[in-house]
Parts: sequence; C-alpha cells; structure tokens
Amino acid sequence: MLLRSDFIFLTFGRIATALIAIASIRTMTALLSPADYGQWVLLAAFQSFCVLFLINPVDQHIFRKTHAWWDDGTLFKKLKVYNLYVATVSALIALVVIFWSQNTRIYDAKFFELSLAAGLVVGLVVYLTTWNVLLSYTLNMLGHRRRSVIWMVISALTGLFFSTLFAYYYQSAVSWMLGQVFGAAFGALGAWRVLYKLSANLSSEIFNPIDEKFLDTSTIKKFCIPLAGATGFMWLQNTGYRFWAGESWGVAELGIFAIGLGVAAQLSAVVETLAVQFFYPYFARRISDSKSEVETSSALSDLINVLAPVYAVWAGFNAACASALLEVITDQRYHGAVTFVVFGAMIEFLRCLTNLWSNTARAVQRTKGLILPYALGAVIVCVGAIAGGIWGMKLSGFAFILVVAGLVTCIAMVIQMRQVLPTAVDMPRLTLGISFMVCCFMLSIWLTTDHLNLAQNLYYLLIGAVAATTMLIAVMWHNKALSRLLAVELSSR
Repeated sequence: MLLRSDFIFLTFGRIATALIAIASIRTMTALLSPADYGQWVLLAAFQSFCVLFLINPVDQHIFRKTHAWWDDGTLFKKLKVYNLYVATVSALIALVVIFWSQNTRIYDAKFFELSLAAGLVVGLVVYLTTWNVLLSYTLNMLGHRRRSVIWMVISALTGLFFSTLFAYYYQSAVSWMLGQVFGAAFGALGAWRVLYKLSANLSSEIFNPIDEKFLDTSTIKKFCIPLAGATGFMWLQNTGYRFWAGESWGVAELGIFAIGLGVAAQLSAVVETLAVQFFYPYFARRISDSKSEVETSSALSDLINVLAPVYAVWAGFNAACASALLEVITDQRYHGAVTFVVFGAMIEFLRCLTNLWSNTARAVQRTKGLILPYALGAVIVCVGAIAGGIWGMKLSGFAFILVVAGLVTCIAMVIQMRQVLPTAVDMPRLTLGISFMVCCFMLSIWLTTDHLNLAQNLYYLLIGAVAATTMLIAVMWHNKALSRLLAVELSSR
C-alpha cells in the first residue's frame, strides 16, 4: 500500500513538474525571440558540459555510496569535500563563458558587462542546480520521496516565476537563466534543511562505520575518469554540435531547431525522471547489497525489463502527437519545428535506452566500456556536421544524422554492456512496446494538426494519451521484474 501511495505521489509530482516545464516553454517562447532562445541554448550547452563531463562522474560515485554513507553517519562530511569541487568547476566555467562571449560572433555581447553577467549566471546555475538535483535525489534515494518531490516542485515553480519576471522586463537568455538561479537556490536550501533535520534525529550510535575518503585514487582512475570520457563524448553528440549549428545557420535557426528537440526532451524527461525517482533507488539498494555478479545482473535485467517498453510507448505517443503538442505548448513563431519534435522523439528514445543499459558499467564500476559507444556517436555527429557544412545540408538532414548517431550509440552500448554483464531481456514486452512506437512514427509522417484549434488539439492529445496508457498497462501487466525490483527496503535506519 505504501509503495502504491508513493508511486501515486511521485506520479502527480512529476505531472506537476511536467506542467511547469510546459508552462516554461510556453512562456519562454512568448517572451524570447528565436535568436534569444538560440543564445539561451548556447549558454545551456556550457552548463550541460559541466554537468556531464565534470560533475556527473562524481555524482554517480556519490549515488553508489549514498546508502552506505547515510547508514554510517558520514554523508555530510563527504558532501563538504564535494562542495569545494563543485564551487571550483562553477568558477572555471564562468571564466570560460566570459572569454567565449567576448570572442565569438554568435553571441551578441556588445559590452563586457554583458559577458560578465552571462559568465556569472552560468556559473551560479551550475553550482546551485548541481546541489538542487543532488540533495533532492538523495532524499528520494533514502526513501523520503514526498519531501523530495515537494522541493522539486517548489524549485520549478520558483524558477518559472523569477524567470518570467526577469524576462518580461528584459528579454534575453541571461535574464531567463537568472530566474532559474533563484529557483535552484530555493530548492537546494529546502532539501538541505530536510536532510539536516533527518540526520539530527538519527541515533548517535554508529553501526559498522566506514573509514574511507570521499574519493580514492583507484575510484578516480577506474570509475570517474572513464565515465567522464564517456559523458564528454555524450555531450559532444547531444549538445556540443549547437556551437557549430549556430555558426552555420545562425542563432535564430538554431532556436527553432532546439525548440523542436527540446520539446521532445522535456516530454521524455517526464517518464525518465519518474523512473529515476521511483525505480532507481530500489535498483541502487539492490546493487549496494549485491553479493555477486549474478545478483547484480538480476537487478539490472529487472530495471531494463520494466523501463525499456515504457520508454518505447512514450516515444511513440510523442511522435504521433508532435504537431498537436507543438501547437499547444509553444508560441506561433515556433510552430515550424514540428519535424524536429518527431526527430527528437526518436533521439530521446535511443538516448533513454542507451542510458538504461549504461547502468551496467556503473553497477560493476567498469565505466571504461562506456567510452566506445559514445565516441562512435560523437564521431558520426562531427563527420555529419562537417559534411553538411560542405554540401549545404538542411537542418532536417542534420537531425537525421543525430538519429543515426543515437542508433549506433545504442547498439554499441548494448553489445558492450552485455559483454560486461549478461542481461535477460523480456523480448515479448519489449517487442510490444517497440511495435506501438513504430506504428506511431509511421502515423506521424502523414498526420498533421496544423489547422486545428486549441480545443481540437487537446482532444487529439487526449485520444493519444488513452492509447498510450492502454499500451503501458499491457506492457506492465503481471510484470515479475517489477515485483522483484520493488521487494527491497530503501533505508536500514
């Protein structure tokens, strides 16, 4: 009963944050021109570089150790060390953004003060968003799901309020980002206070204390550095191309391109974040308690068999409803991006599937195997970008290259990870989910809702939601992997 209530609460929390994200897109496209949105995309690329390449590898180490450090009472001590690292990364990226904005033609910084503002805001976003996500996710990992969701929703609402306020008076990428700083700060502070009070209420008796450093040399070499290499290539494949696209097509065209892929990414995040919030803590606890590779393989197989069909069904819904979604959640200036929403749905499905299988390397701490798949994808994107520039490729052609790169990365990841740790895939459920997705993609080729009004588009989305929900019930019905995944206690204290 508790699991059911937790899942319902997480679902409504995720729906709330999704609605806030949709409101953000609608507000952002209304207040910012495509050129301003394109500049925001470029600044956000610096943020994602820090998160993926420099911060995520350390975060993954923390998530693996969260339960152990919490159980022995050393979590806060470890996070103090982590704070120094995040502050250093944030300061460095601020300097990089200042230098870049003064020496590029695709970011219009007429005065040094504008470059300084951009650098400071990006640095603050990196620092505060990192803590916001880490602390909220830590609460969730430890079983305090409702408090985690509450602070996530509060953070998103606060960010939307301040971003709208600042962008209303000064339409720019920096003003929108500045609002997100306030939202991240508010959420991080709230989550920190909750964790601190929870730790104060725990018994002072420490069981099986773990005397270890925050990061030892072996973990850095074997886990963090290979993972950083992989995520660096991931960034190049999924985000780094934006700088080339801005140079080749201009920031206005980049804005249209990015809003299409961005809508698909936001919709994908609805399900992926719900999965991370609800299922990953159980997976992490099973990995933490695992005594053999057989147990680890079982946990991984269960996670894949629960989530892979769900990702496929959701991607199909996003593709089939792409036109209606774009009409509803973006300003009229961006309605030409419908093709990119469909491409984005394909890209996001492949990315989610790749991330799902990449948990193998993190579970057994053999992250070196992640490098090759992402490197292959990055090479395809780079070669395609160069060739596209020479041949005068259209943006739709480049979007197709991103799909190909995602497919190659996904296939390579599955092959690599199954060599590291065998997994048992529930093929009937996965086939059912993928079949639904393929039918939806075929439907999206000829189906358009360009001439429908708001009510008709909403009705069309409702029909699509009913079809997707029915298919989700079918792939989750009597799923033994789901039962096994949830049959663990999240916290021992």
